[in-house]
Amino acid sequence: MSFDRRADSTALPQAILWLMGLWVVVVLVALVWGVDNAEATLRDTAREQLAAAGYDVSVDFSGRDARLIGSASSAEVADSIEELVDAIPGVRNVDNEIVIVDVAPITLRSPSVVVRIVNEVASMRGFVPNDDVAADLVEAAESQFGAGRVINALVVGEDVAETPWLGRIRDVFAYLGELRSGGFVADDEGFVVDGEVISEAAREGLTNEVKLVLDDVLTVTADLSIAQLPEPDFSASSQDGTIVLAGTMPNAETIDGIVDAAQRLHANSRVISTMQIADVAGSMWLDSIPGLLDVVTRIDPWSIDVTDDTLTITGLGADQDLIASISLLAEEVAADELTVVVEVALDPGAIASQLTSLLAGTVLFVEGEAVLTDEARSLLDSATDIISSDEETAFIVAGHTDDQGETAASKLLSQQRAEAVVSYLVSGGIEAARLTAIGYGDEQPLASNATEEGRAQNRRIEFVIREGDG
Repeated sequence: MSFDRRADSTALPQAILWLMGLWVVVVLVALVWGVDNAEATLRDTAREQLAAAGYDVSVDFSGRDARLIGSASSAEVADSIEELVDAIPGVRNVDNEIVIVDVAPITLRSPSVVVRIVNEVASMRGFVPNDDVAADLVEAAESQFGAGRVINALVVGEDVAETPWLGRIRDVFAYLGELRSGGFVADDEGFVVDGEVISEAAREGLTNEVKLVLDDVLTVTADLSIAQLPEPDFSASSQDGTIVLAGTMPNAETIDGIVDAAQRLHANSRVISTMQIADVAGSMWLDSIPGLLDVVTRIDPWSIDVTDDTLTITGLGADQDLIASISLLAEEVAADELTVVVEVALDPGAIASQLTSLLAGTVLFVEGEAVLTDEARSLLDSATDIISSDEETAFIVAGHTDDQGETAASKLLSQQRAEAVVSYLVSGGIEAARLTAIGYGDEQPLASNATEEGRAQNRRIEFVIREGDG
């Protein structure tokens, strides 16, 4: 067997060449893979650090060389970005292609709050800087108008400036109850409140209070008109232990105050209120109603009526002095707010009781006779004045005796004594037609006839309103 040495010598160099070529390929692949991997690592690291620093630019790598693309507000910012990327380990060069762009500063808008009130519902709109301010204003509005009666359309914006007056506006809501309608506008230019109020006092009060709240932070302008509302009306009457209150009032607080006064001043009476809330003026005379309810405690029955600025008091009084005092007290309580008319008449029943009490406990007649004593004549002079104060009421002059003696004789004596009283009163100027003498004898005793004290009480003269009169 023989070998071809030329063939062997040729194959060996070829194998070596093949191995060397394979080694070169491997090295080249490793180099390329290493470069790509390092480039990706540098790119990811740079992007992470730029994002963490708040820079919105793009960065790419070619090998270890970085290229920055984007915009910045100044050269200083661009330099800072370049320095950040250049400081990353492994970075060789930084190609800074960041464009400098002039950024206008953010201009903050003025806050504003606009409130309109319709039918006791408040709507709010405007611009405020944050949720806390908005929530604070809504809370203040709800404290005045009630939860569910506030419509919130405020817009919260980061571009809205915070100003000192925003912290004061919430305190204004406490005084908006004076407004029947209207509202306010508040911004950096000032505070303008407009609408209708029920009186000049309400207008001045609202304006002054708002100025105090916003002192030194906003200029206050008030454009308030006085509403032309109808006057309220009121009536009250007492009969048989029951007081009925009626009328139209501007609010529940006024009604509650009147009811409380009636219950307190007339504690023994049942109080019924039919008063209603209506769109009427809050007139000053409403404050005098508790005082008027106090005045009429001196008469019974009574009634009070207030219509068209005129106060009318009617009822029955025990005497003229009391009636005169009712007029004076009513004038004082009304304090020129009302025209006072007092139509209180003398109470016939009270006059009769007063006359009977005047003569009680006094020996009016000579014993066993129908002859008046001097003391009786003096008392009957006073009785004449009392009867004269009431020119219409007719009375029965009733004579009574004890049970001593025969019944028929006692009755005759009581009749004669009653007639003696009537004759004396007529001689004093009382019309005879107003007086009727009736003797009852011992038929109507007040006390037991078993004792002298009882018999003395039974010997008496009484005045009773004649049936169908008084």
